[in-house]
Amino acid sequence: MPKESNKISLVEKVLYGSGDVGLNAMYTLFSSYVLFFYTDVIFMNAALIGAVIMVSKIFDGFSDLIAGQLIDTHKSKRGHCIPVLLKWTLPMVASVVLVFLVPDSTVAVRVAYIFVTYNLFNTVLYTYVGMAHGSLATYVTNNSEDRSQMLIFKMLFAALTQTIMASVMMPMVNFFGGQQVQSAWIKSILVFGIAGIIPLALNILFVKERIDNDAPPENIVQGVKCAFVNKYWWMAFVINLCANFILTFNLSVSVYYLNTVMGNMGLMGTFVACSNMPGVVLCVVCPFLLKKFTKRQMVLFGAACMIVAQVVFIVAPATVPVLFATALLRGIGMGFAMGMAGALIGDTIDYGEWKTGTRVQSVLFSASSVGAKVGQGAMTALFGFILTAIGYDGQAAVQTAQAVSGINGFFKFGPLVIAVILLIDTWFLDVETKNPQYIKELEERKAKAGV
Repeated sequence: MPKESNKISLVEKVLYGSGDVGLNAMYTLFSSYVLFFYTDVIFMNAALIGAVIMVSKIFDGFSDLIAGQLIDTHKSKRGHCIPVLLKWTLPMVASVVLVFLVPDSTVAVRVAYIFVTYNLFNTVLYTYVGMAHGSLATYVTNNSEDRSQMLIFKMLFAALTQTIMASVMMPMVNFFGGQQVQSAWIKSILVFGIAGIIPLALNILFVKERIDNDAPPENIVQGVKCAFVNKYWWMAFVINLCANFILTFNLSVSVYYLNTVMGNMGLMGTFVACSNMPGVVLCVVCPFLLKKFTKRQMVLFGAACMIVAQVVFIVAPATVPVLFATALLRGIGMGFAMGMAGALIGDTIDYGEWKTGTRVQSVLFSASSVGAKVGQGAMTALFGFILTAIGYDGQAAVQTAQAVSGINGFFKFGPLVIAVILLIDTWFLDVETKNPQYIKELEERKAKAGV
């Protein structure tokens, strides 16, 4: 059984959450700018880069399972997670710099270099450090309220960092020489990387692991098998997938839309703030809303908000106020989906045990993140193929009418299709109302078995 933990101070909770400043400085670079860097700075073919990222995301997704297993099964004097942050934060920052040091060589050499460095950072080091920080809260305390507050601070700092990064990245690149200069990107990334080390160092120094779980780690293969036969897990997985699709639109596709269609990359910071901040607020209020509404009801409401926002965005004039207003409403909708996705995965655990006789927890959550990462990779790859198909040219000062129209259509209609899928999927997800019966039957089985 886990050992009891002491009450956690507010300072330690905030310091823990601040660790996401370091992590999201790196994450936002990838989510928002790495595809743009490859296509518009070093002029790689968008479809080719999309394919590389898609393959890399498959490895990246499954590396979550391995990282989680390593963290749970390896422990030193300072615990499970803190040693990982201590040993691998600096290599993680160094590896993200390598990503942008693509040599001026043949296409084959460049593709090979991109594949290796992208995976070194994203699949190996960022995944390992990020998983350690995400798991740290469960090793700091077993008090549900304290742990939830720590994770809320984590999400708050993540959203703030994404918003700030979106606002200051391009001005910093321009300060160091301009967005067409590779060295300007490298210098900017060094600045953010070094700044990101500080909050992670504070985690290493002042956040303490107090508890341990003596239960044996789950078998990954068995856990994945249980996920595949769990119909409700698949439905909850689709919700998570849709939320991450929209996140990809907000952080990556939006760069091309704002730069090419709106003609103003400076709108990025405000756009990301409108898209992301509602999710932070909802993370705080959702526990109170659960007293009156089910998780399914809130996701359905969120999907409806996203559909309304996107329809308005499609039919209304393409103005900055419309862009921000619809981003805010879509952000509210995505906040419900993103905020409830993990909780709905949790609801599928009891059904899975009822159906298979095996209770798996961490693997179900990790398998969901596999889907999210593969989904992000699929969306990025699709967009890369579309950019090539519509004739997008990163070297052109002005894009063709076909390229502008293609980006405009994808940015407007893509999220609408995703929101409709989200609405339909959630409509049939009734595990929340059926769970009491599953739990009752499980208890009866255990009572008969003398467990």
